[in-house]
Parts: sequence; C-alpha cells; structure tokens
Amino acid sequence: MSVSVCLTFDFDGLSSWSGGVRRTKSPNLLARGEFGAVGAERILDLLQDRQVPSTWFTPGHTIDTWPDLCRRIAEEGHELAYHGYCHEAPSSKRDEADERAILQRGIACIERVWGRPPSGSRNPGGNLGPRWVDLLLEHDFSYDSSMAPHDFQPTWVRKGDIARTDGPHVFGEPVDLVELPFDWALDDWPYFSPNLPQSEGLRPPNEVYDIWAAEFDYLHQRLGDGVFVLCLHPQCIGRGARMLMLERLLDHMANAEGVVFRTMEDVAAEFRTRAMDQER
Repeated sequence: MSVSVCLTFDFDGLSSWSGGVRRTKSPNLLARGEFGAVGAERILDLLQDRQVPSTWFTPGHTIDTWPDLCRRIAEEGHELAYHGYCHEAPSSKRDEADERAILQRGIACIERVWGRPPSGSRNPGGNLGPRWVDLLLEHDFSYDSSMAPHDFQPTWVRKGDIARTDGPHVFGEPVDLVELPFDWALDDWPYFSPNLPQSEGLRPPNEVYDIWAAEFDYLHQRLGDGVFVLCLHPQCIGRGARMLMLERLLDHMANAEGVVFRTMEDVAAEFRTRAMDQER
C-alpha cells in the first residue's frame, strides 16, 4: 500500500488566451499568459532543488514559443504530455480530420524537444469530445487525465456509455486507456483566476493549502493507497505567495510515510501492470 503524488502542470502560456475558447488579442490578458514562462522557471528551480519529478501538459504553441524552456523541462527529467496545439478542446463542431491534424501537430512539437511522442493527454478544459478516445487509441496513448470517475484511483476509460433519462445509465466497455483523475477541486485555476464562470478567483493561498492538504490527508490516512493528482498552471501558481504555499504543501506530503512523487506515465504503467497480474 502506498500513495503516489503526481504534480502536473498545464503549461498553457499564451495559448489559453490566444487560442481555445477565448481567442483574445487583449494585451493585458496575453501578458498573463506570458507570465507563465516566469512561473515555469520558478517551478523548475523548486522541483530541481527538491529532486521531484513531474508531468507537464504542454501545448505545441508553448513549445514553439519557448523551445529552450520546454527543452529544459525535458532535460531535467520531467514528462511532457499532450495538451492541444493552441489549447483547442475537441468539439463536435470540428471534423475528425481537423482534430487529428491538431493532435498530430501537438505530438510532433513534443517529439521535437523530448525525443519521443507523449504517452499521456489532458484535454483543454477537461472536455473529451465524441471522437477523442478513438484518436488517442489510434496514436498509442497510454493514459488520459481529463475526468475523475474516482478521486484517488486510476480507472479504465470506457466507450459506449449511454446516458438515459428513461432508465438507468448504461455503462460501456473499458478500453486500453488508463484514466488518471483530474478534478477542479485539485486545480489551481478556479481558486486563483477570476476568469471562470464557476470561479471565485483570487482566494488566499493558505485557504487553498487547507483544502489540498486535507484532500491529501484523507487519501493518506483513510485510504492508504492511490494517486493524488494536483493540476497547476505556471501563470497561476507561479506568483510568490502561491509558490510559498506550494513549498509548504510539498513538505507536508514528503514528510508523510510511504509517499512517492512520480510522473503520470509511471503511475499509468504500474496500474496497467497490476491489472495484467490480476488477470493471470
């Protein structure tokens, strides 16, 4: 029994403002994305000092904008994972050829700085879209992190669910794609950014620390086995007071017995191995 902690960073940079659903040219909003590079440098320094591995969901646009910084992420032993080219969420309004082209462009950018294609994906906004599972399987992805059917356990992605209102939900069949939990409760954006409809924004860092530490404590003290996935954005967490809060949280988790910091890729691989052993 052990607890894995996965620090994940959605390094959206400018793409979350110039691309995605916002598509803004506002200089002040774009500057917030630009600050993501400053935050990323601070985060990498912290991770290097603590010798903590992590996973960076990085759009191709961010790699093209800051290739040396993204190369540093790879060279310091962190995992690079897919997050669109310019923060595009899969959509039924886009045809399959366009979605495949965006996916392949993002993969190519990661290959260029990491030396191999990504094994994991987190879709911008956590929105999978109707065709996305098939596209991830087609491109040999090992895991996705866009949903949370369980808060602290990996699960298998399913295909073929039928959401009914005249009867019980129909659960589809599992496919060879691991789901590692993503939930807004463990995401810094709703707490620190005032730009989401469901977000209060600009919460005190100590208040957020109390929420995240309690979530971790429940996993560690009550369940004793699972994965704690924290989703952070350099342009949010990278500010001074929040970085100090993150340092405090890392200390809290590192001092707990049986806790290991790991990449998402490693956690997905272990889950798959366990599942194969149980089938034998």
